[in-house]
Order: sequence, then C-alpha cells, then structure tokens
Amino acid sequence: MDEESKTVVLSGTPSVETGDSEEFNPYAGAPAQAGAYQQPMMPVTQTNDNATTSMWLGIATWALWFVGLFVGCTICLTPLTSIAGVVLGHQGLKSANEMNQLGRKEAIAGLVMNYLSLLLLVGSLALGAALIGAVGLSI
Repeated sequence: MDEESKTVVLSGTPSVETGDSEEFNPYAGAPAQAGAYQQPMMPVTQTNDNATTSMWLGIATWALWFVGLFVGCTICLTPLTSIAGVVLGHQGLKSANEMNQLGRKEAIAGLVMNYLSLLLLVGSLALGAALIGAVGLSI
C-alpha cells in the first residue's frame, strides 16, 4: 500500500493541479480604466457665511424700519443689526476677494443695505435733534 500522501497547502490561490483556476473573475473583460466602484467627486464650493449673514441682516434691518413706522419700538434694533451687517459684510467681502469664494455680490448687497440704514438712522437723529432744538428755542 504504497500511497503517496498529498500535502494540501491552503495559500488562498487556486492550485494549477486541481483545475480550480477557472474561477469567475468579474474584471476579466473590463476595460483598462475599470475598477472598483468609486463615488463621483462632487465639486467643493466654499460658502461665505459672513457675506450671506450680512445680506440677511440688511434685509432684516429694512424690515425693522418698515415695521417701526407702524409699531415704533423696532427702530431701536436697527443700529444693532446695521452695525453687525456692516462688520460682517466687510469680512465677507475681504474673504471673497482673497480666497475666490462665492458671496461677493451678497457682501456688497449687505453693505449697501446696512450703510443706507445707518445713513437713515443718522439723518433721522439729526432731524429729531433739529426739531427738538427748534421747539426749545420757541418756548
């Protein structure tokens, strides 16, 4: 009984002797560029939050002005929103120019709305002071 003992090596590669080399290869007929599935790359857009916030503060400031014409108590909030909008607008414009970010137009719109609001505030305070001075002189 001269049987030769066969040694089985489990190396993970198919053995040429056993005929297992005809396994299914999903990439056998694939083009040279094909490989495992890769998620398509999305373009990275940098947002400019300061510019966007400045624009929305400008819109909110003008909404406070118009509501203040009827209610009166919201006008005292306009200096806060205008100053914050001007500061954020300048920061947003600076970062848009330096890093080629989006939001240049939003920053400019926020700056225009907030500066006009501050101009209206200074004008209304000057007009109020002039009216108080005129009434004080006539008494």
